[in-house]
Amino acid sequence: MNADFQMEVMDQQDAERELGASGGRGRTSKYEPIAQKWSEVGDDEAIVLSDLEQNDIQNLRNLLYRRFGKENVIVRSAQQEDESYKAVVRAREDDEYLRNDE
Repeated sequence: MNADFQMEVMDQQDAERELGASGGRGRTSKYEPIAQKWSEVGDDEAIVLSDLEQNDIQNLRNLLYRRFGKENVIVRSAQQEDESYKAVVRAREDDEYLRNDE
C-alpha cells in the first residue's frame, strides 16, 4: 500500500516545534518563546511574566502542559492591582496542585 504523505521520526520536542512553526497556516503561537525559554532554564529557575491578560494565562498553561506535561511544569498566576496578571512558570514539585481528573 502506497501512502500519499511523508513521514519521519524525530524527537518529541522537535516535532512539537515543527508543528508550531508550520502548522495552522504558518502561524506560531505568541507563547512559543516562553515554551522555548522554559526548555532552557535550569531545574531551580523560574520564569516570571507580567502584563498578561487572563486569557494569556490559560493559553500559556495549555501550551506548556501539552508540550512538557502538566506533571512537570506549573503556571501560577495572580491578578495585580492594575487588573493585569503576573505569572510564574516553574517546575512542579511532588505533584503539588495537580488535580486527579479520574
